[in-house]
Order: sequence, then C-alpha cells, then structure tokens
Amino acid sequence: MLACAETDYPRLQLDNGTLQVSIYLPDAERGFYRGTRFDWSGIIERVDYAGHRFYAPLHEQHDPLGHDHVSGPAGEFAMFRPMGFAEAAPGESFVKIGVGLLAKGESDEYQFHGDYRLLRAGEWQIRRGEDKVDFMQELQGERGWAYRYQKTIRLAPGQPEMVIEKRLENRGTKTIDIQYYNHNFTLIDDHPYGPDYRVEFPFATATPVEINDIARFRGNAIEVDAPLGDRSLWIPVFEGEDPGHYYAASVRNLRSGAAVQFQGDAAINRMVFWAVERAACPEPFIHIRLEPGQAYSWSTRYRFSVDSAGAG
Repeated sequence: MLACAETDYPRLQLDNGTLQVSIYLPDAERGFYRGTRFDWSGIIERVDYAGHRFYAPLHEQHDPLGHDHVSGPAGEFAMFRPMGFAEAAPGESFVKIGVGLLAKGESDEYQFHGDYRLLRAGEWQIRRGEDKVDFMQELQGERGWAYRYQKTIRLAPGQPEMVIEKRLENRGTKTIDIQYYNHNFTLIDDHPYGPDYRVEFPFATATPVEINDIARFRGNAIEVDAPLGDRSLWIPVFEGEDPGHYYAASVRNLRSGAAVQFQGDAAINRMVFWAVERAACPEPFIHIRLEPGQAYSWSTRYRFSVDSAGAG
C-alpha cells in the first residue's frame, strides 16, 4: 500500500507473520531519500518484532535531499572513486550506482558528502509480494559506463529474519572497480546509542583502542562510558584479508534486550564502526571488480531477537 500525502513518502509493507518491515520506495519526485550518496532502493524505515522497533531515520528533522538522511541498512557504491568521475570535465556526468548520473563540480576530488547536481535519475522497476520486494535499475551512462543493478528484500518464512540480496552486472565497455559498503544505521526501540548498547564483531583487537575518550574497542566489542550527546565515534576495527566470516556484527540494546545480528556471504576488506546518538553503525566494505559482461551477487541475512533476561 503506497502513501499519497506529500509529506507521507511512498512506501510499502512486508509481513511474514513474525516480522513487519516498512520500506521507502525510490521516487525521483516524492521519495523519502533523493540524495546523491546512498542507493535509493529499499531504504528501511523500521522493522517491528515482538513489540520492539528496529531502525529509525537518522535525522529527526528530515531533508529528502540530504546526503545522509536515510534509515536502516543503507548501502553506498563507490564512496571514494565513482565510475567516470576522474575522466569527467566539470559539468560532465559520472555514475553513482543506485542513484543515476551526477554532474562533476569544479573540484577533481570526489567527496561522498558533496553537493552534486542530479542530471538523470536512474529508473526503477519494482515488483512486490507479501513478504518480498524486488528492485531493478538499468542505467546507460556516457563514455562507456553502464550497469544493471538488482536488489531483493525478502523475509524468511515464519522467522525473525530479513535477507537483502544484491546483483550488479557490468553492461558497459569499461571495467567497474569500486568499493561497496553498508552503513547499517541501527537504533533499537528509539533509545539513544550509548552505554546501554553493546556492539560485537566476529574478530577482536589484541589491545584496547580508545575512541574519543568516551569509548573503546576492547576484545570483540565496542564499549561506551557515557551518553554521546553531540559527539560521534569513528574507528576502523578491521582492515585486511577476510578469513571468510568477518562480514558480520551484532547490535544489542542492553536495556530492552532487543538485538539485531547480520551475516553476509561476501569477503570484506574493511570494517568501520561509526556512531552518533541516533545510530550505531557497523560498516562492512567489499571490493567489486567487474570486466564488461561480468556480474557479481552477494547477500546479507539480518536476524532479530529479544532476550527477556536483558529487558528492564
């Protein structure tokens, strides 16, 4: 069911009887997110499970054109070197997968949070069912850049699990060589991120690493001593060769006992942790290199849980 009011952005609902998921739909005129950074498809407003809410918009005052005004497991292609940016002259186009064609500014240095003019939004085809939605975007750019991108969000039958599947195909004449990462903006039960949360990874640090004097990465977890207020946290928690299971993390609200854990099937080369009051964000990065005609598929499974012993 789509929303119609101007301030009520187009969305749909998925329901498998266990999870209820609200998803914003990509729309160049009325969409919740029309920024030029993150993939427009499948922005998750919220997941409801067992009386608990997972995810929420990052900003309480929303700007549809803001570069990070998103929610939930939002992904970005080519945070550092978008396709065609280096070769484009000022005013010429470059490609942002999941968004469309953007105009290069005067600077030769790409900034992921920069203000880039949208020349042509990529068109989306959307198919949905009760517990599944498919998004597909094909874009023919300039100077040999072209791709086909597919994204599916589906709910496991009768389980508190959501799976996000992606496939990227190089339909151009040039090599696609980019990083992809998921920002995983996570807020649980609308409770500000801070000491009442625990974030864990499938790897550990040999010695504790302090973060902004109020937190640390110790063992396999992030520990926070005090409310963040207007402060933020940022730390690379892993860089290197993935032994095969590092695309994973969990975020638990210790006060309510609610948690979300994700596991991906791709090898990561980096994991970053970033946080503000309205989001704890484990960010797994993968490298994608596709020659013309090649395709790559990967998926991430999110499992939601509630530990009644931790509620209070």
